Amino acid sequence: MSNHLPALRLRHALQLVLAAAVPALLVLALPVRAVTQSTMVLTVELPDGPSAGARLFSEKGCARCHAIGGRGPRLGPDLGGTVLVGNVLELTGAFWNHAPVMGAKMKELGIRRPTVTTAEMADLVAFLTAFRYYDNRVRAPGNPVIGRQVFVEKNCAECHEGPISWTTPGPNLEKYRGRYAPIFLAQAMWNHSTKMSEHMQARGMAWPLLSGQQMTDLVAYLQVGGTAGGVDPVYFEPGSPRRGQTLFTEKRCNECHSIAGKGGHGGPELGTRGHEMVRSVPDLAAMMWNHRQQMHAEFTRRNIPFVTFEGQEMADVVAYLYFVNYAHVSGTPERGRGVFAQHCAACHALGQKSVGPDLTIAPGLDTPIGIIAAMWNHSTRMEEQVRQRGLAWPKLAPGDTADLAAYLIVNHRASAPLARAR
Repeated sequence: MSNHLPALRLRHALQLVLAAAVPALLVLALPVRAVTQSTMVLTVELPDGPSAGARLFSEKGCARCHAIGGRGPRLGPDLGGTVLVGNVLELTGAFWNHAPVMGAKMKELGIRRPTVTTAEMADLVAFLTAFRYYDNRVRAPGNPVIGRQVFVEKNCAECHEGPISWTTPGPNLEKYRGRYAPIFLAQAMWNHSTKMSEHMQARGMAWPLLSGQQMTDLVAYLQVGGTAGGVDPVYFEPGSPRRGQTLFTEKRCNECHSIAGKGGHGGPELGTRGHEMVRSVPDLAAMMWNHRQQMHAEFTRRNIPFVTFEGQEMADVVAYLYFVNYAHVSGTPERGRGVFAQHCAACHALGQKSVGPDLTIAPGLDTPIGIIAAMWNHSTRMEEQVRQRGLAWPKLAPGDTADLAAYLIVNHRASAPLARAR
């Protein structure tokens, strides 16, 4: 689906979409399945519609200290200017490490620390991750001058240049200038790639490979200097990771690509590529573009029709690829036991009450995000205990949060029948 917006208001419209309706991950833990005796995969569900993360960011007082993409106060770091990578528990673990600093600043400003439900924590974390993707600021803005150079160096001008000509096989691109969002242009290039490949082979030309920055600059060149005669631009809504997950199967991408061990072989595993997938729209589009020839050869070998996209489809698939590693979390309960002993056991015991509550029966600790929300809500009380006991604030290293969550979930579920009997 596309929205028609006045050309001069395109950037403003993007900010409104981000502020009011950013599609984000509804982080609901699915049943845990064992991968080995020591590792568990905690899968989280991808969303379909927009979350309340943007609204909560304001309601919970986050906007009083943190800017988003340069808009807002600078008492804390600009959360829209930070590349948030890794899975959801690594991200929430970073929030936890920041809790004492936040608490001190909020106390200084007379702000009461907000509490959050599990769903609210999921929405907030997802919004902050999604903002970077949908605002398309993971890399510097495109340079149309350099984009013109890319257009010539990659031989685009051999087929697409100037007014309509009887001698050039490609269509005139002037109609696209200033009218279309980057993802639409990437989709148009992809759908046109079969004819492009045929013409290039006939002319003895190599397939043009593009870096993410080159794709960004090329799209910038194709967007400037619009001559559309007052026609409104075609603006794509931000992609939906959940719809993208469905399309990933419907387009038969999963026959060659696996994610977290599920899927076919022939293409690379996409669920273990981590930071490589946390990129801007042009970056991910360039990855697909560079992979196009190998994909076409594999399609031919498997007798699969070449994949094309229409409407919102490429935006949805790219959104899914961006979020796929965020939503797949592996934790090792045995390592989590060590994290618990090092950071939690001074106040908490499993199976009995200590200074803190018994975490095997405490409500809401049966999902990863539920655990993080409970830790956040408990942080004020924890800070008091840490000060009274002369302890250091427990800092969680990458991987610690997932391991701790796996350990607590295993023990929480093991104790559930006993809790009901009581």
